[in-house]
Amino acid sequence: MSNGRLFQEEIEPSAIEQTQVLPVWVDLEAPTREEKEWISARFGVVIPENIVDDDLEESARFYEEDNGELHIRSDFLIEDGETSRNVRVAFILHAGILFSVHAEDLPVFRLLRLRARRIPALIEDAKDVLLKLYDADAEYSADTLEGIYDSLEK
Repeated sequence: MSNGRLFQEEIEPSAIEQTQVLPVWVDLEAPTREEKEWISARFGVVIPENIVDDDLEESARFYEEDNGELHIRSDFLIEDGETSRNVRVAFILHAGILFSVHAEDLPVFRLLRLRARRIPALIEDAKDVLLKLYDADAEYSADTLEGIYDSLEK
């Protein structure tokens, strides 16, 4: 956060040791073992290897750890012209930071980053990021569904 706006800072593996950022949101797209280890050492949160596995029991989609970490797993829609599919995203809310882990880039995440850079005070903390992601996902999914209905009516 800077001047009430979310800003993005990409951290290259070679610069990981020197980074002293205190973020509200750490977005990990297909993280490497090295990145997960750095996250664990820097922020004290463990990102499990199987965090975005598709085979989840209902009870594993939302739970709170004894240390207060909140774990949420959700599916986000990607529509790329010909096909639509869901991408599993795992969220961990730990010590005022939202960690998101997913296998590929998501339009909803790009949309939120864009809005948060342009609109001051849109996001104040990690919970706002999570809520705004779900808000953007509902909007994106509705637009996609509307597009599908339009194409069926032709």
